Amino acid sequence: MAQDRRSLEKRRRCEASAAALVDCLDMLIEILMQLPAKQIFRTKAVSKEWYSIISDPIFVVNYAKRNSKSLSGFVLNGRRAPSPEFFFVSLRGNTSRPARDPQFIHIPQIKIQNICKGLLCYSQPHMDDSGFTSYYVCNPTSGQTKRISVLDHSDNRRVMSVDLAFDPLKSAFYNLIFVTELSRSESQQLIKIGTYSSKTQSWTYGLHNLAYEVGFGHGVHCNGAIYWRHVRNNSVSYFDFEANCIQNLRIPQMTSEPYRTNIGYLGESGGRLHLVRTCRPSSIRFTVFEMKDDRSGWLVKCQSDFGDLVACFPRMGRFAHGPYQFNLMNLFEGEREEDLNIVLKIPGAVVQYNAKDKTSRKLRGLPRGCVYSEFSFFHSSKSYQCIETLAYI
Repeated sequence: MAQDRRSLEKRRRCEASAAALVDCLDMLIEILMQLPAKQIFRTKAVSKEWYSIISDPIFVVNYAKRNSKSLSGFVLNGRRAPSPEFFFVSLRGNTSRPARDPQFIHIPQIKIQNICKGLLCYSQPHMDDSGFTSYYVCNPTSGQTKRISVLDHSDNRRVMSVDLAFDPLKSAFYNLIFVTELSRSESQQLIKIGTYSSKTQSWTYGLHNLAYEVGFGHGVHCNGAIYWRHVRNNSVSYFDFEANCIQNLRIPQMTSEPYRTNIGYLGESGGRLHLVRTCRPSSIRFTVFEMKDDRSGWLVKCQSDFGDLVACFPRMGRFAHGPYQFNLMNLFEGEREEDLNIVLKIPGAVVQYNAKDKTSRKLRGLPRGCVYSEFSFFHSSKSYQCIETLAYI
């Protein structure tokens, strides 16, 4: 009888210890959820248990959901050699003392291919043979880097686009998409699309015959597809992963507009694809469209003009009937759902404009080696959002 009582007490103590351990584990996870991603990576060496928690794909996704408004700034192109092509624009910095560029911008001979939700894809000449090009995926927050592919000079010349597909709100894994041209005629183009999965660490391939021109390069990932904007043709095409096909996307038009309109921007924010049509260089009017989830059409999210912005920054204005001086670089939603912020490059500065309440602020001046040109409007500018992620390479 006494032995049974002792066994019962021991079992109760074990159950209490187990419950306390679960409570401590839940508390630890909650504490980690509050930390910046860089600090979390530093704690992984504390113990095997901490490393296991931080490495868990479920924790990575839950952390992203809890910190979905962690946009710190943007990486923009526009600098001329010998300066690095890209520079950093912070949303949190001081305009008189711009934030430092991320370290990856200054990697020797780097060519940034794509940045998606905190992951970076870049290429550079192979360290042992400059006739080859190495392609890497990197998490700048953790410093982890992985070489994904090495191409010789002839194969590298056929690469038309290298794009990342990563959504930390849905998965801790990413895909890397290589688009390579195999042949071209007057009426057709044969391309090969190779997709690398970090989950399976393997490649899949598909061949596609295109009867129309696609503006490959600077792809935008959104909800299971990569979207490409053709600057000259004012068109958008996309590659659907699940359907394994490339199609043209029906794009919206600005109504009752006397001037010729252009696609000034195509990008993702908050899990939605946004397209901005402008009347530049002859007008400051613009319309922001948001694509429906099934790609069946577009919703008008905002229709306005940059009149208040021109009043604050007169160098944007027209001189001697010349063009308006601005390039749309990025678009993101604010803390409030109704906020819609547009980032523009104008002569001498990068500015942020809230299209809903028409307020604006200067984010930074243009760095040394970056000169605004009105002709840059006719070329595809590159702009990437910078966030921190716990994804493992």
